[in-house]
Amino acid sequence: MSMLKGIIAVGAAMAMTTAVQAAENYRIGGGPAGGGWHPAVSAGAQLLNSELGGKFKFNYSPSNGSVDNVRRVSLGDFHTAWGHVGQAFQSWNGIGLFKRDGASKDFRIVGNVRKQTQLIVVLADSPIKTFSDMKGKVVNLLNKGSGSNVNCNNIMKGAGLMDSIKVRNLGFSASARALGDRQIDVYCSAGAPFLIPAITQLSISKPVRYVGMSDAEQAAVVKANPFYSPVTIPVQKDVRGMKEPAKSIGYDVYWLAHKSMSAAAIKAMLEVAAKPANLKKLAATAGYWRTLNGDFSNLKTVKIPVHPAAAKYWKTRGYKMPDGLVKGY
Repeated sequence: MSMLKGIIAVGAAMAMTTAVQAAENYRIGGGPAGGGWHPAVSAGAQLLNSELGGKFKFNYSPSNGSVDNVRRVSLGDFHTAWGHVGQAFQSWNGIGLFKRDGASKDFRIVGNVRKQTQLIVVLADSPIKTFSDMKGKVVNLLNKGSGSNVNCNNIMKGAGLMDSIKVRNLGFSASARALGDRQIDVYCSAGAPFLIPAITQLSISKPVRYVGMSDAEQAAVVKANPFYSPVTIPVQKDVRGMKEPAKSIGYDVYWLAHKSMSAAAIKAMLEVAAKPANLKKLAATAGYWRTLNGDFSNLKTVKIPVHPAAAKYWKTRGYKMPDGLVKGY
C-alpha cells in the first residue's frame, strides 16, 4: 500500500512539474525611469500574470524606450513591447537607426496604444517664441535610445535647426529639473497625447509654454517623415503658463509582438489587457492604457502587418482591419 502511495505521489509531482513547464514564458519590455511607459507596462504585466499565470507568464523588463523596445522585439530579446510607429517603420525596412540591423519581418502589430505628440517646452518668461529663436540655445533632445529622442531629432532636422542648437541628452525627469534650473533653454519630449507629467508638475512652481512650429516647419517635418501627421496642440489647462495652442506633429504608438509568441498567448494577452473593466483599472494607475484600441488604419502608410490573432480579437470589438495587412509568418 505504501508503495502504491509512493507511485501516486511521484505521479502527482510529475504532473505538477509538467503543468509548470507547460506555461509559456514571455519577456515584455517597458520604458525608462521617469517616463510613462515604465509604470504603465509594469502594471500591465502584473495584471496579465494575475489572470494568466497558470498558462502564460510575462516577465517585465525596463528598457531605454521605443528604439530599444523595437530593436529587442525585432531580435526576439523581448517577445512583446510598445514602440513608436517611426521606429517600427525603420526596423521593418532596415533604414535609419536600424540600417545596421537590416530589415526585420519578425514582428507584427497587435494593438494601437495611443496617439502621441511631440512637445517643445520653455519657461514662460523665456525669450524663445518661435523655432528660429532656438538658434544658439541649449536644447535637450532626451536620452538616446528613446523614441522621444528620435522624434526630437527629426523635428530639429526637419526645421533646419540641428546644426545651430546646443544639444543635450538628459532623461525625462532630469531634463525637466534642468529646465526649471535654467541649465537648458528648451525641453523636447513626447506628450501623451499633449502632456508629460514632469513638465506639468514643473509648471506648478515655474510656469512654462509650448513653442509651436510655423506652417512651413510643420510641413517640412511631415514631408521628411511620412509616418507623422500635423497636429495643433490645444491650450492645456493643467500646464500653467500655456496660453496659446502650438503646432506640432503626431504619431501612433503600437503594441508589437515577436514571431516567437504563440497565437494563443497574443489572444489571451489582449483579452485580459483590453477588457474594458481591466483597462479602467489599468488607466487608474497609468493613463497610457486608457486609449488602447484596434484602429490600425494608419498602418496603410507604413505597410506593417497586423497579427492574425490580434485581428481576430479586435474584430470582436467592432474594429475593421485594413485590407491586405493581416498576415502571419
